[in-house]
Amino acid sequence: MVLELHVWGPAFHLPSIDAECLAAVAYLSQTTNSAEYRLIQSSPSAVPTHHLPALHDLTSDTWTSGFGPITAHIRAHPPPTFRDNDASPPPGSSHSAQSRQRAAAADATAYSAFLTAHAAPLLALSLYVSSANWAATTRPAYSAILPFPLPWIEPSAVRAAMADRAGHLGMSSLDTDAADAEKGSGDSVSSAGWVQVPASLRSKMAATSVKEALTPEQASRIRLDGMAADVLDVLAEVEWEPASATAVDEATTTTAVRCLAFAYLALMLLPDVPRPWLKDVMRARYPGLCDFIGRFAIDCFSAGGAGGPLPWATSSSGGSSSNSVGGVCARFAHGLAGEMPLVGRQWRRWWTQRGKKQQPEEQHQKGLGKQTVVTRNGSKNKDVLLLAGAGLATLAVVNAAVFWYRALPPFGAPVQTWRLPLVSLSTLGAAGAMFASVLSDVE
Repeated sequence: MVLELHVWGPAFHLPSIDAECLAAVAYLSQTTNSAEYRLIQSSPSAVPTHHLPALHDLTSDTWTSGFGPITAHIRAHPPPTFRDNDASPPPGSSHSAQSRQRAAAADATAYSAFLTAHAAPLLALSLYVSSANWAATTRPAYSAILPFPLPWIEPSAVRAAMADRAGHLGMSSLDTDAADAEKGSGDSVSSAGWVQVPASLRSKMAATSVKEALTPEQASRIRLDGMAADVLDVLAEVEWEPASATAVDEATTTTAVRCLAFAYLALMLLPDVPRPWLKDVMRARYPGLCDFIGRFAIDCFSAGGAGGPLPWATSSSGGSSSNSVGGVCARFAHGLAGEMPLVGRQWRRWWTQRGKKQQPEEQHQKGLGKQTVVTRNGSKNKDVLLLAGAGLATLAVVNAAVFWYRALPPFGAPVQTWRLPLVSLSTLGAAGAMFASVLSDVE
């Protein structure tokens, strides 16, 4: 056992809910014997790289994240059962075969960049930006694969990252949650200054425009279909599979890019979402891509396929305790710190940079002998001081919130009270003063 692949957990009858994680699982299943690696269900907060998929090479104790870097690392340090024919030209092959393989590698680089730049935002629109699909399908899938209480923190961060990834497409109207938040529940004055009638007081027989009756996906269906066609037309022209099972060299794409294409296309087709505009486009116009998804899934993940049963493991053998009760609580606390106002963004930035620097420093310190202990202890002391400072800041915020809460009036008590003033002769001015003096003399 030399490799551990940390990925998002299974969903939609697929080994992973994330496209790059699914592609990495498919690549190892296609190229490596199941005895040479293990799959660990995880999340970004559980790995040092803070990004999935993450490959932990136990032989060299190195971490690699991202689909492209993972495939490059496996090719550079192949396991004993590695069988990727696209990794390097076989010895004694003809010049034409080598040229064809180099051309396929160049095409694979272009296709990988195309999938990352165009297919990923399209998938983000379907599963993450669309409020209906997110609430009914994607969010429950994340809640099922994450240990409690991480579903309160991590899915929203993933959705925000995916929304940013698809932001350039200009389809924020699919996110009705954000639109409702911007509109606010207490807005009663329109931008033109006219007072709007509350929905509860409007006539139920009032006419509704066609645009108001449509869902955001239906209102933008023409644009969505055009975006899908721009991506799927290119992918439909590619020969993703060789003409026969034995003629692997006849394929125009490499194993890695086939796995990546399958991952994105499968997550477009297989999830059962309430507004399946992307699935409908694929089934109606691209039956070849749908057939490719079915055949590739059977070849990779079925019991009789090339990879056999997937080697899932419940915990890491490298000494990681991120999935324990204490580890989950620490990950939850880290997520809460990242959501704090004002300092949350700085915290997340520092934590990400720390994860990127930690692994190179540890590799460099392995050859420094006794000096390694001093450096690591200094780094740990800095982390302890920083965590202590963050804890004190959090405690101060909590105390301020408690004092503010105690200063509030009881719930239901009137905030302001108006009382009628007592009317007396002194309130009538000079005339009142005169009558008051007369009455006092009479008494």
